[in-house]
Amino acid sequence: PLHPVIKRIADSLAGIDAIRFVKVAPGFLSASSEASGARRIPVTKPGHPTAIGLSLILEEDWEEVRFYEITSAVKGYGSRMVAAVLEALPRKWKAIVVMDWSGGFLKAMRRRHRRIVLM
Repeated sequence: PLHPVIKRIADSLAGIDAIRFVKVAPGFLSASSEASGARRIPVTKPGHPTAIGLSLILEEDWEEVRFYEITSAVKGYGSRMVAAVLEALPRKWKAIVVMDWSGGFLKAMRRRHRRIVLM
């Protein structure tokens, strides 16, 4: 069964108009406007020229969500995805960025959303 917080995150991301694919696996969630391959894996590779998406590492036991990858070919969707994740999280859960591959985008999101922890 899907953890209720993970379900809320998936539903929140699915509510973004550009997001068409959401995939949840044990310890991982990805959502995107595009999918690739026979298994329809959401495209979240940073710098992708057309996709809007993100992937998260989920640590239910530690009540943490770690931003793993994020890409947005259309300005504004990156912050919408970050906000959707944060709005779905209970206050006691942490949102963590271990490595910022986004060229500073997630640092900017940290300034806007104080709940994000930069490691």
